[in-house]
Amino acid sequence: MTHAKRTGRQERNHHDRHRRHERKAILDKAETEAKTILGKARAKAETLTAEAKKKADEQIEQATRRKQGIDQEADRRIGESREQAQKLLSDANTEADKILKAAEAKAARLDAETKTRVADADRREREAARTVDQARRLLADAAARLARPVPELPATNPRE
Repeated sequence: MTHAKRTGRQERNHHDRHRRHERKAILDKAETEAKTILGKARAKAETLTAEAKKKADEQIEQATRRKQGIDQEADRRIGESREQAQKLLSDANTEADKILKAAEAKAARLDAETKTRVADADRREREAARTVDQARRLLADAAARLARPVPELPATNPRE
């Protein structure tokens, strides 16, 4: 079974749909990459925070056990352990924030690059459409000139 050929408009519509689909695919891919980057950054931040909290909890527990058998010295050690735990937690949060900011910046950069590529593609598409329109006008003009009757030249005798 043969298919009917598409008209020019149908062909343009087909290509327009295809280009829109490609643009959407580019944007979807960039969004997916950004989500993946942010997800990894969040997971790493949670892991770092959990590890720091676990270490802090272990240190506090050790210090508390020592306190039961020791007086002022044990109290001093608990204070030191808490400070270390806070520093670890603070450092982990600082590192997590750094990773998250870097991931957000990369996601924003990818989004900006994608928008630029789409804008460039749109501009090239408009330029191509203008070129096609100009070619159609030239063809129509040429066809109109060909359709006009050729004026007859006055007869001349080449031997005169």
